[in-house]
Amino acid sequence: MNKETKYKVVLIEPSEIVATGIAEIINRNPEFSVVQTLNNPTYYNSNNDTDIIIINPTVIDYNERLDIRSYLGGTSCALVALTHSNYEESVLRQYDDCIGIYDNAARIIQKLKNAIEENVANPKSDINELSTRERDILTAVAKGLTNKEIADEFNISIYTVISHRRNISQKLGINSIPGLTVYAIMNKLVDMSDFN
Repeated sequence: MNKETKYKVVLIEPSEIVATGIAEIINRNPEFSVVQTLNNPTYYNSNNDTDIIIINPTVIDYNERLDIRSYLGGTSCALVALTHSNYEESVLRQYDDCIGIYDNAARIIQKLKNAIEENVANPKSDINELSTRERDILTAVAKGLTNKEIADEFNISIYTVISHRRNISQKLGINSIPGLTVYAIMNKLVDMSDFN
């Protein structure tokens, strides 16, 4: 990056006092510039030239938190969570880094740099993009079907089912059946009535 180029940062934080403080800290560093501050993610335009989005996870509808990049229009820029409290690992896993409300200025800038490096090294734009078949398999797993029952239902081999399940777990970063079930419920792939 040359000296005239700055990383463009969009800050999504509902608290004006927190947003103003974070923006001030970031703008003091010559490598970064907060180009937009929003209190609601629905105002974010994914077509703009953003390098980093810093977002408070509480502004995202709880049901959408496991698919934040899609929620933000399929953005591929670096995502940084701005946290005021603890969050589930499955929520924070989608971010390239996490800034705590009590981090000092040097730590905030370092985490922004880390997020950019992480995003370049391991792009996450498609991390939660399951194929139609993978969504079908996930739904069946969430409903409690065995590998054999899933294979019979979709007329595929058990080995194909196992392969799909492995891919689903890798994409979502969830390795347990209860975790996959919660993911399926939260993303409206299954309904609570399916379990009665």
